[in-house]
Parts: sequence; C-alpha cells; structure tokens
Amino acid sequence: MFAHRSTPVKYRKILYERYYTTHSGVEGTNAQRIHFEQQRRYFKREFEGLMPGDKSVRILDIGCGTGSFVQAMRDAGYNHTQGIDLSPEQVKMAGVFGVEGIELAEAADFLSLHHEEFDVVTAIDLIEHLTKDELMDFLQVVFKALRPGGRVLFRTPNMDAPQASVFAFADFTHEVFLNKNSGMQIMQSAGYLNARVLPGLVFIENPVKEFFRRIIWFKYVLWRKLILFASARTWDDVVFTPNLVLVGEKPH
Repeated sequence: MFAHRSTPVKYRKILYERYYTTHSGVEGTNAQRIHFEQQRRYFKREFEGLMPGDKSVRILDIGCGTGSFVQAMRDAGYNHTQGIDLSPEQVKMAGVFGVEGIELAEAADFLSLHHEEFDVVTAIDLIEHLTKDELMDFLQVVFKALRPGGRVLFRTPNMDAPQASVFAFADFTHEVFLNKNSGMQIMQSAGYLNARVLPGLVFIENPVKEFFRRIIWFKYVLWRKLILFASARTWDDVVFTPNLVLVGEKPH
C-alpha cells in the first residue's frame, strides 16, 4: 500500500492493519501458499513481456503485498527486483513465502531517498486506493525516482469492463476509478512519454474453462462494439478487460 500522509483517514488505519487477511479472505498457511503461487504465475504471464530486455535493470514494486510480483520477476531472471509495502502483515507473509528483497516502508519517504535509481517502477492494484490529489502526487514522486528513460507499469480496475462494480467496489479502500481515456489523461499530465493504456490479462489456468471463456469473451466484446457503434461512439477508446495496465516512460 501507499501511505497517505496528507490525508489522515481513519478507515485506512483500521483496514490496512489486517489488510491481507480481511481482503484476500485466505486463511491457513497452505491456502495462502496456493494463493501466492497463483498470483506469481499470473503476474509472470501478464508483465514479463512488458519488462525491458536487459535483465540487469533495477525494478521496484510499490505496494508489493506478499511479494508475488517480485518473485515472478525474479523467476523471469530480473534479480534486481525489490518491493516495499506499509502493511506489516503482508511483509511478514512475504518472508513466510521466502521472497527476498521485501521491505516495510512508506512509499513517499522511501522514494524521496532514491532519486533516479530505478529503471522500472510498478504498482499493481494500488493507485485505485488513492484520492485524486494523492494519485497525482504519487505519479510525480515515482517520476523523480525513475532513471531517465525509465518505465512505469500500473495496474488498476477498468470502469468500462463488464460488471465493473465487482472489481471497483470489491475493496472498501478504493477511491479512484479509471477507464482508458482518464488513464491516458493522468499519465500525460504527469509528464510521462509514450503513455499507453493496455488491456489487463484475462486468463483461466484450467484449459477447458479457458477454451469456453475465450469463445464467450469474443462474443461479448463483439456485442459491446455493436452497442458503441449504435450509439455513434468508437471502440478505439475503450478497453473491455477487468483491469487496465498504464504504461509510461520518463524522458531521457
């Protein structure tokens, strides 16, 4: 999670104290391990292709939780990957799962000490927890921590997705909701070049279920495009997946 020093809100303290247990709903070491491994495999599939080709780059994952993304990138050969989180419970679980490079830290304080040190900064399912002012502050703080030419990757719920409320309101701590247009707007306003908003990964590991999911998804997207056409809108500015991935670069 990202700390919110300028806006002390009571609910955040209450919910973040046991965020892993209350939000993931996973209890018991074995079930937690299974959940961690599923996340690790999913993150590797979703984000490895968005990383630089140079495996020696320095990567920071903000709001790293139990470290599943960090471990996924290490599995992919990015050994200089580290993570920070302000939840003691989640950092503790990262240790239980054997993830190295995880630190208990408040993001704004941590980044202020690491000016232009990272080639890639990621925040997976984090920026939706910020207010609009906090989000713009966050984008600027991350910008300063990037090396020239560095890259950011942020994943967040997509308000244009089917059943968007399932993801947007699944967590009481969510504050900001985006679609492709507003995602591009904030990235460009914060000074990031080559800004893109990509569809998040949609995938089921079970091959039989994945086969039928692909067929249903194709038909659903086609129907949505027809609706947009009928309302005199273009689907070029619409992403349909449950999550968006925001990508941007710091100028050289």
